[in-house]
Amino acid sequence: MAEENSWPGGFCKQGGRRQSPIDIRTEDVITDFKKDFITNGPLKFVGYQVVLMNGINNGHTIQFSTEGDESMHPTLTGGPLKHSYRLEQLHFHWLSEHAINGAKFPMEIHFVHIRADLKVSEALNRKDGLAIVSVFCNVKSELNEHQLETTEELLQHIPHLMKTGSRHNGVILDLTRLLSPDRRSYFTYLGSLTSPECNEVVVWIVFSKPIYISDDQYRFFSKVGVGRHNFRSLQKLNHHLVYQPPPSFIKTPTAVLMMGDAVKVVKSFFQNVTRFMSNGFSSSDS
Repeated sequence: MAEENSWPGGFCKQGGRRQSPIDIRTEDVITDFKKDFITNGPLKFVGYQVVLMNGINNGHTIQFSTEGDESMHPTLTGGPLKHSYRLEQLHFHWLSEHAINGAKFPMEIHFVHIRADLKVSEALNRKDGLAIVSVFCNVKSELNEHQLETTEELLQHIPHLMKTGSRHNGVILDLTRLLSPDRRSYFTYLGSLTSPECNEVVVWIVFSKPIYISDDQYRFFSKVGVGRHNFRSLQKLNHHLVYQPPPSFIKTPTAVLMMGDAVKVVKSFFQNVTRFMSNGFSSSDS
C-alpha cells in the first residue's frame, strides 16, 4: 500500500532481515523433527475462557484490549516460546496479512502477547519480546450452529465500534472460540510487527486451519470506518526460516515404545528358554 512508504521507523521504510507479513510457501517450511525451533512442547493457552476486555476503533482496526491487573491476563507458553507471554490485545486485518502459497484469506485475527517478564518498552527491543498468534478467517454464506457460536459472541460487539474513536467497555469474551480448531498445526518464524515501527521482535505463530465467519458478519467489517483494507503488503523473504511441528502421530512415540517392549519380551523369552534348556540338559545328564 502506498501509505506504507510514509510509516515511521527505518525497518518500515528500508526493510530488514525478518520483516512481516510473508507468503508462507509450504514446500519451504521446515518440519521441526530435530526441535531446532519448536523446543517447548505443545502450545498452552491459559485463562482464555473468560477475559475482560474493552473495544476501540482506533482508525486502523477494531481492537480489543485486556483490562485489569496484568497477573490476571491470559498467558501463552510452549511451542517455540522459551518464556511465558501475557495477552495484551487482539485486532483484525481484512484482507489477511499473511498468505499461504500465494493465497490470502478474507480476514486475519492477531492475538498480541508481551513477554511476561518485560515491560512493553523493553519487549520492543528484544528479538522475542512479543508473540503474535495469527488466526485466519474464511467466509461462508451460511454457518452451522457450532461455527455460528464460535464467532457470534465477539462479533455482536462490532456494531458498537463502527466509527473511528468509538469505544465499548466491559466486554467479557471466551477467546478459545476464536482460536483455530487445530492448535497443533501451525507455522512459526521470527518476524516483525506489521505496523509502525515494524520492530523485528516477534515470534509469529500462524495457525494453518482457519475459523469461519458468515457473509453478513464479514460485511460489517467493510463498513467499519478504517478504510476498505487494513493490511501491510507482503515482505520479501530474507532471513526467514519457517517451521512447523511434526504431525501429532509422529510426536507420540507409542509405536517405538511398543517395539521396545516387544524386544524386551523376546529377549526375556529366549533367556527363559536358554535357562530351561540348561536346566533340562543338566537333569538328564545326572
